[in-house]
Amino acid sequence: MDSNGHIRGNQRNHVSMQNGNTICTASVDELDPWTAWLYKPHTVTLLFIGACILIWVSGALDPERTSTNDLVTSVKRGVWAMITVYLAYSLLQAPSTILIRPHPAIWRVVHGMAVIYLVSLTFLLFQNRDDARQIMKYLHPDLGVELPERSYGADCRIYVPENPTNRFKNVYDTVFDEFVLAHILGWWGKAIMIRNQPLLWVLSIGFESMELTFRHMLPNFNECWWDSIVLDILVCNWFGIWAGMRTVSYFDGRTYDWVGISRQPTIIGKVYISSTVKLTLGQFTPAHWDRDEWHPLLGPLRFVQVLTLCIVFLTVELNTFFLKFCLWIPPRNPFIVYRLVLWWLIAIPTIREYNCYLNNRKSVKMVGPFCWLSLAICIVELLICIKFGHGLFPAPMPIWIVILWTSIVVGLVMFLSFISRNQKSAISPRIGA
Repeated sequence: MDSNGHIRGNQRNHVSMQNGNTICTASVDELDPWTAWLYKPHTVTLLFIGACILIWVSGALDPERTSTNDLVTSVKRGVWAMITVYLAYSLLQAPSTILIRPHPAIWRVVHGMAVIYLVSLTFLLFQNRDDARQIMKYLHPDLGVELPERSYGADCRIYVPENPTNRFKNVYDTVFDEFVLAHILGWWGKAIMIRNQPLLWVLSIGFESMELTFRHMLPNFNECWWDSIVLDILVCNWFGIWAGMRTVSYFDGRTYDWVGISRQPTIIGKVYISSTVKLTLGQFTPAHWDRDEWHPLLGPLRFVQVLTLCIVFLTVELNTFFLKFCLWIPPRNPFIVYRLVLWWLIAIPTIREYNCYLNNRKSVKMVGPFCWLSLAICIVELLICIKFGHGLFPAPMPIWIVILWTSIVVGLVMFLSFISRNQKSAISPRIGA
């Protein structure tokens, strides 16, 4: 939640070196002695503790205790142990991000989870579609079975006179669908990450356009007009963005004074801050907060960079629907939630790194590790959708959609040429002067 991607007047951001690369970091005050031990590495101690746990769990000293004749169970245990060991390594040795709350180690673990997800997707990419679907059974017993896709546009009547119990059944079922709350929470989370209302509305309208574009391929995108315009855009998206920007404004307007308990000047101050609950909750609040500045009209390059962010965002969201369609994952399966939560955790430092890269180009020469991982995961997910989607979508794209997107691309090229000429004409007088 905290960021140091954009330099503001009263904040102490600086640039440092990590692994030979210039990155943005936050200048954190000297750690309080009462909590400084939390930020010490303790790598050798944790290595010894981890080795002891591994000896006990694996049965290295007592093989009979952990022996099993079930090969699947044995393989599963080995895979989970392998993942745990790698996450433990990430906890201690993975590169730190520009985020420091609630603890840098948390984001190092997220980095490790992202790497594991990327490697798992790469393995899945090299399977055929049928084998990939059967492999999913080992992740969850409900997977690997073909399921019908729900269509929200089968009956778009607002008033259903033949239904005596509820003549507004179509509207009622849509409004009280559990995914409405998930939709609102999703846009709240995006607002927390992007912190720019015009850009959020571009993403909102852009995703509705994606649904319209691919509705001939996925029944899930076949929605009624009142569902897309009224419920999605005017209710869910608007409320989620509004709540998210209210959260941003709340944190943006606060004064952050992170003085530790041992440095409180008075006894009353020590008693007030020594509350365990207050200290614990305070660790999960931002060290400071920045309202990201994107400036898409700053020039043609900045416009393309911000447009790239929007394209990646929309691609990740589209991948959700195509992956569950190609791999037979039900909408209510917990793996859908796990993936979305993981993407949200990955996206938080990714947005900070990317904004830092855009606004500090003189000192930041390359995007951060989370930016690289996010783009790599997005590409591999897209490749899986393309490979496993062969033959599943026989209906051709309507010609009017092709014409529409061709016109949009031509319009964007003309717009880029226009702002490029304006930028050159604005620079020319200064050079002559």
